[in-house]
Amino acid sequence: MLLVISNPTSGSGAGAATLPGVRALLDKRGLSYRCEETKRPGHAAELAGMAVRENMDGIVCLGGDGTIFEIVNGLAGRFMTLYFVPCGTGNDFVRTLSLPKDPIEALRVQLDGKPRAIDVGRVNEHYFMNVSGSGFDVEVLRQTVRFKKIGKNLLPYMLGLLTALRLFRPLDIELTMNGKTEKRSVTIISVGNGRYFGGGMMPVPHAEIDDGLFDVIYVDKLSRLGILKFLGKFIKGKHADLPIAHEARCKALTIRCPGMTINMDGELREMDAAEYELLPGALQIMA
Repeated sequence: MLLVISNPTSGSGAGAATLPGVRALLDKRGLSYRCEETKRPGHAAELAGMAVRENMDGIVCLGGDGTIFEIVNGLAGRFMTLYFVPCGTGNDFVRTLSLPKDPIEALRVQLDGKPRAIDVGRVNEHYFMNVSGSGFDVEVLRQTVRFKKIGKNLLPYMLGLLTALRLFRPLDIELTMNGKTEKRSVTIISVGNGRYFGGGMMPVPHAEIDDGLFDVIYVDKLSRLGILKFLGKFIKGKHADLPIAHEARCKALTIRCPGMTINMDGELREMDAAEYELLPGALQIMA
Protein backbone atom coordinates (compact mmCIF):
# COMPACT_ATOMS: atom_id res chain seq x y z
CA MET A 1 0.00 0.00 0.00
CA LEU A 2 1.12 3.54 -0.79
CA LEU A 3 0.64 6.46 1.57
CA VAL A 4 -0.23 9.74 -0.18
CA ILE A 5 0.93 12.62 2.02
CA SER A 6 -0.78 15.72 0.67
CA ASN A 7 -0.02 19.30 1.68
CA PRO A 8 -3.19 21.17 0.60
CA THR A 9 -1.61 24.62 1.14
CA SER A 10 1.49 24.00 -1.02
CA GLY A 11 1.82 26.23 -4.05
CA SER A 12 -0.93 28.58 -2.82
CA GLY A 13 -3.51 25.81 -2.96
CA ALA A 14 -2.10 23.78 -5.86
CA GLY A 15 -1.74 20.80 -3.54
CA ALA A 16 -5.46 20.67 -2.79
CA ALA A 17 -6.35 21.13 -6.47
CA THR A 18 -4.05 18.29 -7.55
CA LEU A 19 -5.16 15.60 -5.09
CA PRO A 20 -8.28 14.49 -7.07
CA GLY A 21 -6.10 13.88 -10.13
CA VAL A 22 -3.67 11.81 -8.06
CA ARG A 23 -6.53 9.71 -6.72
CA ALA A 24 -7.91 9.18 -10.23
CA LEU A 25 -4.54 8.04 -11.57
CA LEU A 26 -3.89 5.62 -8.70
CA ASP A 27 -7.43 4.24 -9.02
CA LYS A 28 -6.96 3.76 -12.76
CA ARG A 29 -3.76 1.81 -12.11
CA GLY A 30 -5.53 -0.37 -9.52
CA LEU A 31 -3.03 0.58 -6.81
CA SER A 32 -3.81 0.31 -3.13
CA TYR A 33 -3.29 3.60 -1.29
CA ARG A 34 -4.39 5.79 1.59
CA CYS A 35 -4.48 9.60 1.61
CA GLU A 36 -3.53 11.80 4.53
CA GLU A 37 -3.58 15.62 4.38
CA THR A 38 -1.18 17.63 6.50
CA LYS A 39 -2.85 19.80 9.13
CA ARG A 40 0.09 21.71 10.65
CA PRO A 41 3.86 22.23 10.39
CA GLY A 42 5.66 18.98 11.14
CA HIS A 43 2.63 16.81 10.36
CA ALA A 44 4.17 15.38 7.18
CA ALA A 45 7.10 14.11 9.26
CA GLU A 46 4.70 12.41 11.67
CA LEU A 47 2.85 10.75 8.78
CA ALA A 48 6.12 9.53 7.25
CA GLY A 49 7.04 7.93 10.56
CA MET A 50 3.64 6.23 10.60
CA ALA A 51 4.29 4.86 7.09
CA VAL A 52 7.48 3.21 8.36
CA ARG A 53 5.75 1.69 11.38
CA GLU A 54 2.96 0.29 9.18
CA ASN A 55 5.43 -1.10 6.60
CA MET A 56 3.95 0.85 3.68
CA ASP A 57 5.34 0.11 0.20
CA GLY A 58 6.11 3.77 -0.49
CA ILE A 59 5.11 7.39 -0.03
CA VAL A 60 3.65 9.75 -2.61
CA CYS A 61 4.84 13.27 -1.68
CA LEU A 62 2.21 15.74 -2.86
CA GLY A 63 3.66 19.20 -2.15
CA GLY A 64 6.82 21.23 -2.52
CA ASP A 65 10.37 21.14 -1.20
CA GLY A 66 9.23 21.86 2.37
CA THR A 67 6.91 18.85 2.33
CA ILE A 68 9.69 16.61 0.96
CA PHE A 69 12.04 17.90 3.69
CA GLU A 70 9.55 16.98 6.40
CA ILE A 71 8.88 13.53 4.94
CA VAL A 72 12.57 12.66 4.59
CA ASN A 73 13.22 13.76 8.17
CA GLY A 74 10.17 11.85 9.39
CA LEU A 75 11.68 8.71 7.88
CA ALA A 76 14.81 9.44 9.98
CA GLY A 77 17.09 7.13 8.04
CA ARG A 78 14.51 4.33 7.62
CA PHE A 79 14.08 5.19 3.96
CA MET A 80 11.47 3.74 1.60
CA THR A 81 10.51 4.40 -2.02
CA LEU A 82 9.33 7.97 -2.64
CA TYR A 83 7.18 9.32 -5.49
CA PHE A 84 6.94 13.07 -6.11
CA VAL A 85 3.93 15.13 -7.16
CA PRO A 86 5.43 18.65 -7.50
CA CYS A 87 2.95 21.25 -6.25
CA GLY A 88 5.20 23.73 -4.45
CA THR A 89 6.47 27.18 -5.32
CA GLY A 90 10.00 26.24 -6.35
CA ASN A 91 9.99 22.44 -6.75
CA ASP A 92 13.77 22.52 -6.76
CA PHE A 93 14.44 18.88 -5.92
CA VAL A 94 12.08 17.61 -8.61
CA ARG A 95 13.82 19.96 -11.05
CA THR A 96 16.94 17.84 -10.51
CA LEU A 97 15.02 14.72 -11.61
CA SER A 98 13.91 16.31 -14.92
CA LEU A 99 10.31 15.21 -14.41
CA PRO A 100 7.43 16.77 -16.37
CA LYS A 101 6.21 20.04 -14.88
CA ASP A 102 2.61 18.84 -14.82
CA PRO A 103 2.27 17.10 -11.43
CA ILE A 104 -0.03 14.29 -12.61
CA GLU A 105 2.15 13.57 -15.63
CA ALA A 106 5.20 13.56 -13.32
CA LEU A 107 3.56 10.88 -11.17
CA ARG A 108 2.57 8.86 -14.23
CA VAL A 109 6.19 8.84 -15.43
CA GLN A 110 7.36 7.58 -12.04
CA LEU A 111 4.73 4.84 -11.87
CA ASP A 112 6.06 3.60 -15.22
CA GLY A 113 9.68 4.06 -14.15
CA LYS A 114 12.41 1.81 -12.81
CA PRO A 115 13.98 1.91 -9.33
CA ARG A 116 16.90 4.30 -8.90
CA ALA A 117 18.98 4.72 -5.76
CA ILE A 118 19.99 8.29 -4.91
CA ASP A 119 22.06 9.87 -2.16
CA VAL A 120 20.78 11.71 0.91
CA GLY A 121 22.62 14.40 2.85
CA ARG A 122 22.69 14.71 6.61
CA VAL A 123 23.74 17.72 8.67
CA ASN A 124 23.80 17.04 12.40
CA GLU A 125 20.42 15.38 13.09
CA HIS A 126 18.69 16.72 9.95
CA TYR A 127 18.42 15.09 6.50
CA PHE A 128 18.26 16.98 3.20
CA MET A 129 17.87 16.04 -0.43
CA ASN A 130 19.09 19.03 -2.34
CA VAL A 131 21.22 21.97 -1.15
CA SER A 132 22.44 23.16 2.24
CA GLY A 133 24.81 25.90 3.35
CA SER A 134 25.14 29.35 4.84
CA GLY A 135 26.07 32.92 3.96
CA PHE A 136 24.56 35.85 2.10
CA ASP A 137 22.01 33.78 0.16
CA VAL A 138 20.69 32.35 3.43
CA GLU A 139 20.47 35.84 4.95
CA VAL A 140 18.35 36.95 1.97
CA LEU A 141 16.07 33.96 2.52
CA ARG A 142 15.81 34.71 6.24
CA GLN A 143 14.91 38.35 5.64
CA THR A 144 12.48 37.50 2.83
CA VAL A 145 10.50 35.27 5.20
CA ARG A 146 10.11 38.26 7.53
CA PHE A 147 8.73 40.49 4.78
CA LYS A 148 6.18 37.96 3.48
CA LYS A 149 3.84 39.36 6.13
CA ILE A 150 3.65 42.74 4.40
CA GLY A 151 3.58 41.87 0.71
CA LYS A 152 3.48 39.25 -2.03
CA ASN A 153 5.25 38.29 -5.26
CA LEU A 154 8.58 40.10 -5.75
CA LEU A 155 8.24 42.67 -2.94
CA PRO A 156 9.31 40.42 -0.02
CA TYR A 157 12.37 39.24 -1.96
CA MET A 158 13.49 42.75 -2.91
CA LEU A 159 13.05 43.98 0.67
CA GLY A 160 14.88 40.89 1.91
CA LEU A 161 17.76 41.49 -0.51
CA LEU A 162 18.16 45.14 0.49
CA THR A 163 18.00 44.31 4.19
CA ALA A 164 20.50 41.47 3.78
CA LEU A 165 22.94 43.81 2.02
CA ARG A 166 22.73 46.18 4.97
CA LEU A 167 23.00 43.58 7.73
CA PHE A 168 25.19 40.82 6.32
CA ARG A 169 28.75 40.31 7.47
CA PRO A 170 31.04 37.66 5.96
CA LEU A 171 31.22 34.40 7.88
CA ASP A 172 34.48 33.57 9.62
CA ILE A 173 34.37 29.80 9.38
CA GLU A 174 36.55 26.86 10.28
CA LEU A 175 36.19 24.32 7.49
CA THR A 176 37.26 20.69 7.82
CA MET A 177 37.16 18.69 4.60
CA ASN A 178 39.17 15.94 2.94
CA GLY A 179 41.53 15.67 5.90
CA LYS A 180 42.35 19.39 6.09
CA THR A 181 41.16 22.16 8.42
CA GLU A 182 41.41 25.83 7.47
CA LYS A 183 39.96 29.14 8.60
CA ARG A 184 38.39 31.36 5.95
CA SER A 185 36.20 34.44 5.64
CA VAL A 186 33.44 33.61 3.16
CA THR A 187 30.41 35.25 1.60
CA ILE A 188 28.67 31.99 0.71
CA ILE A 189 29.32 28.31 1.31
CA SER A 190 27.05 25.79 -0.46
CA VAL A 191 26.94 22.02 0.06
CA GLY A 192 25.11 20.24 -2.74
CA ASN A 193 23.61 16.81 -3.14
CA GLY A 194 21.30 18.25 -5.82
CA ARG A 195 21.88 21.41 -7.86
CA TYR A 196 19.01 23.83 -7.30
CA PHE A 197 17.36 26.01 -4.70
CA GLY A 198 15.33 29.20 -4.51
CA GLY A 199 13.16 28.41 -7.54
CA GLY A 200 15.91 27.44 -9.98
CA MET A 201 19.09 29.12 -8.76
CA MET A 202 22.19 26.91 -9.15
CA PRO A 203 24.57 27.30 -6.19
CA VAL A 204 26.28 23.95 -6.96
CA PRO A 205 25.91 23.52 -10.74
CA HIS A 206 27.96 20.31 -11.02
CA ALA A 207 26.29 18.29 -8.25
CA GLU A 208 24.81 14.85 -8.99
CA ILE A 209 22.34 13.11 -6.69
CA ASP A 210 23.77 9.61 -7.22
CA ASP A 211 27.55 10.00 -7.36
CA GLY A 212 28.26 9.37 -3.66
CA LEU A 213 29.83 12.81 -3.12
CA PHE A 214 28.88 16.30 -1.99
CA ASP A 215 29.81 19.22 -4.22
CA VAL A 216 31.02 22.16 -2.11
CA ILE A 217 31.55 25.72 -3.31
CA TYR A 218 32.70 28.55 -1.05
CA VAL A 219 33.13 32.15 -2.12
CA ASP A 220 35.65 34.61 -0.72
CA LYS A 221 34.72 37.69 1.31
CA LEU A 222 33.10 40.36 -0.89
CA SER A 223 32.07 43.98 -0.45
CA ARG A 224 28.41 44.98 -0.83
CA LEU A 225 29.09 46.11 -4.39
CA GLY A 226 30.98 42.89 -5.03
CA ILE A 227 28.01 40.87 -3.83
CA LEU A 228 25.65 42.69 -6.20
CA LYS A 229 27.97 42.01 -9.15
CA PHE A 230 28.36 38.37 -8.10
CA LEU A 231 24.66 37.54 -7.67
CA GLY A 232 23.83 37.44 -11.39
CA LYS A 233 26.38 34.70 -12.04
CA PHE A 234 25.42 32.87 -8.84
CA ILE A 235 21.74 32.67 -9.82
CA LYS A 236 22.65 31.14 -13.20
CA GLY A 237 25.28 28.76 -11.78
CA LYS A 238 28.10 30.50 -13.65
CA HIS A 239 30.04 31.50 -10.54
CA ALA A 240 31.94 28.24 -10.06
CA ASP A 241 34.73 29.24 -12.48
CA LEU A 242 35.35 32.66 -10.92
CA PRO A 243 38.68 33.09 -9.07
CA ILE A 244 36.80 34.03 -5.88
CA ALA A 245 34.93 30.69 -5.89
CA HIS A 246 36.52 27.46 -4.68
CA GLU A 247 35.05 24.07 -5.54
CA ALA A 248 35.65 20.69 -3.90
CA ARG A 249 34.03 17.27 -3.58
CA CYS A 250 33.83 15.14 -0.46
CA LYS A 251 31.83 12.57 1.49
CA ALA A 252 31.85 14.54 4.74
CA LEU A 253 32.75 18.00 6.04
CA THR A 254 32.33 20.20 9.09
CA ILE A 255 31.64 23.95 9.18
CA ARG A 256 32.15 25.76 12.47
CA CYS A 257 30.92 29.32 12.95
CA PRO A 258 29.16 30.42 16.16
CA GLY A 259 25.60 31.63 15.53
CA MET A 260 25.42 30.81 11.83
CA THR A 261 22.12 30.03 10.11
CA ILE A 262 22.14 26.85 8.01
CA ASN A 263 19.76 26.34 5.10
CA MET A 264 18.56 22.79 4.37
CA ASP A 265 16.27 22.62 1.34
CA GLY A 266 14.74 25.97 2.30
CA GLU A 267 14.43 25.20 6.03
CA LEU A 268 16.56 27.36 8.34
CA ARG A 269 18.24 26.29 11.58
CA GLU A 270 20.74 28.14 13.77
CA MET A 271 23.81 26.15 14.85
CA ASP A 272 27.42 26.72 15.86
CA ALA A 273 28.76 23.65 14.05
CA ALA A 274 27.37 21.78 11.04
CA GLU A 275 28.65 18.25 10.56
CA TYR A 276 27.78 16.93 7.10
CA GLU A 277 27.69 13.31 5.99
CA LEU A 278 26.54 11.87 2.67
CA LEU A 279 24.51 8.65 2.71
CA PRO A 280 25.20 7.06 -0.70
CA GLY A 281 22.26 5.35 -2.40
CA ALA A 282 20.16 5.62 0.76
CA LEU A 283 16.83 6.44 -0.90
CA GLN A 284 14.97 4.75 -3.73
CA ILE A 285 12.95 6.69 -6.28
CA MET A 286 11.30 5.68 -9.56
CA ALA A 287 12.97 7.26 -12.56
